[in-house]
Amino acid sequence: MEENAFLEAAENGDTKAVKRYLAEGADVNTSDEHNRTALMKAAKHGHMDVVQYLLDKGADVNILDNRGTSALYWAASNGHYKIVQLLIKHHSDVEVHDDRGWSAKDQAHYHHHDKIVHMLEEAGAR
Repeated sequence: MEENAFLEAAENGDTKAVKRYLAEGADVNTSDEHNRTALMKAAKHGHMDVVQYLLDKGADVNILDNRGTSALYWAASNGHYKIVQLLIKHHSDVEVHDDRGWSAKDQAHYHHHDKIVHMLEEAGAR
């Protein structure tokens, strides 16, 4: 099984392919050369069905990439409210900061995603 194909399927929102790759033995937490997982890629691009499926299959919400970003960081940055909500429900760490000192809340604020900022604050983000 080609790990890059699995990650690409998640990034593109191809739920059918993601299911197939996992059934064929793909590691749900496999990552690319930047340590970005399928969950991060799906969350970044707003693919709720893929995010939900990966979480159901045990994806770790708190893996960090080589810059210190998480799936929550990417979802918040790109305004994916329902994905942020789901990741928080699955105990995503709302206080993680990247290598520049930015958090998911900082990203949401910068991109004017005010509802996400409020949600993150309610979940304990400072």
